[in-house]
Amino acid sequence: MLKNIQIIEKSSGHIVTEYPIIIVELEELTDEEHCNEAWELAVEEGLVNEINRDDYDIEVVGSFTSDN
Repeated sequence: MLKNIQIIEKSSGHIVTEYPIIIVELEELTDEEHCNEAWELAVEEGLVNEINRDDYDIEVVGSFTSDN
């Protein structure tokens, strides 16, 4: 399964980045944990300021299986 996670700047509605995350069947991570991983990637890539997380929405915008 594939999930897309978007990080959106609240003030402008601008999509800062979108990360596809491949979900392994036996994986037990929650959507919140995947959103946290996406946030950490965006921080590492310099796309967002770590101390301003409240300025962004982080959302799962789609889930797709290989059957889609």
